[in-house]
Amino acid sequence: MPVTTQIQPVSTDRLIYRSSISFDTAENRIRSSIQKSSTSGWYTSQNPNPNSRPMDRESFEASINSQIGPHGFMYFNEYNHGSWLPFYAPPTSAVTTPDGETKNLRCIRFILGNPLIAITMLRHDIDAGLSVPVEAYLVEEPETSVKIIWYQPSGLVAGYEGAKSELVDAARALDAKLEALIRWVLREEEDEGSFTEKL
Repeated sequence: MPVTTQIQPVSTDRLIYRSSISFDTAENRIRSSIQKSSTSGWYTSQNPNPNSRPMDRESFEASINSQIGPHGFMYFNEYNHGSWLPFYAPPTSAVTTPDGETKNLRCIRFILGNPLIAITMLRHDIDAGLSVPVEAYLVEEPETSVKIIWYQPSGLVAGYEGAKSELVDAARALDAKLEALIRWVLREEEDEGSFTEKL
């Protein structure tokens, strides 16, 4: 049978939330919420040794719940682009400080999610698995501030023509949870201190 192809346009927003807090503060906050661990949660459920994996729904959910952070997400992976960009020195990744020094800007793409949230979408459309877990890109800005860039999950998961209303509702619930985490990470000492920009 020959390969068949289909183009399915989707509509989503790329959101940019900014704050004047430091990169270190934002990074520490997101890590404290998504709780990286290699001994429980998703890592346990993906163990290649069948005897080490959960054997039923109850044990699977228990292993996931042991890894979920206070905002309902767990750590899946990260890509520290700031660690290798200096090798190429693109003009977008460094700034010159007032004393003439070059400062490399830090940037980390975090992959985070929750299989117990994912199932609320996958039960309506297995193809939603392409867009979960979600991602948040933490970027240091030149004036000692930060931004988090993220795609609104509902657009990626259910932004196509004919998406079931149940899928749309579940994806929008994920939007709200992810936004709550991002606002918590970027909060100022006294207030939220962030704004939204749609691209």
